[in-house]
Amino acid sequence: MERNMKVNGRELTFATTYDGDSQYDVQVRSGEKVVTRFKIAADREEDVFEAALAHVKSDIQMGNVDI
Repeated sequence: MERNMKVNGRELTFATTYDGDSQYDVQVRSGEKVVTRFKIAADREEDVFEAALAHVKSDIQMGNVDI
């Protein structure tokens, strides 16, 4: 499942894939460029996007991700 969300005024595409055991692989792209990848634990796929957005915002603030 994919969703476009704005982060710091820039639109990013969040793509999720269920990995099993309530784990989702999340790939974040800016256009065709992959910005980051990580795993998120969630009971439902709908919950993944909110957690993924918070994860990316945190990584940007900490300087771990540059968009």
